[in-house]
Amino acid sequence: MGTREVNVAVADAGPLLHLNEIGCFSLLRFFETLHIPDAVWSETVGQVKALPADLLSLGNVQQHTLPQEDVTRFIRKNGLENLHAGERECLYLCQRVETSLLLTDDLAVRETAKRLGITPVGSIGIISKAYQAGHISLSGAEQYLGDLYDVSTLFVTRTIVELAIERLRQHARDDG
Repeated sequence: MGTREVNVAVADAGPLLHLNEIGCFSLLRFFETLHIPDAVWSETVGQVKALPADLLSLGNVQQHTLPQEDVTRFIRKNGLENLHAGERECLYLCQRVETSLLLTDDLAVRETAKRLGITPVGSIGIISKAYQAGHISLSGAEQYLGDLYDVSTLFVTRTIVELAIERLRQHARDDG
């Protein structure tokens, strides 16, 4: 992946909500630019699941009002009628801003993103990337991953969390 692809992402509601629930919203500063379509903004800020001040305090957020006729054409062209408005706008926005990184926790969206040549990264992946880039310690990453299971509303199994923690520990051993 090129630098732009790694540092620029489009965010779906899931990671915004789940990282906020466990107190590590600031990890989203890891991205140079975080693009958020209006439909996702409505799902998070509009539903008071995230405060606009919290999002804007990241300093890297760009909110997008998208031309609905273009989004509708994109939906029809790619058979995305089964996805929610925010998810569809995210996939369209990836194309529009020319980034191949989508932050999402939704399985159907992840599968669709891959089909469209977009790399999906969920809350677990964001925490892992933040650790690997040196933004948080191993113990901090382990705590956040555990909190995704114990505290957040993310549907994730304990086994998946334990696997993610083991991979981070292996990364630490390989680097040590």
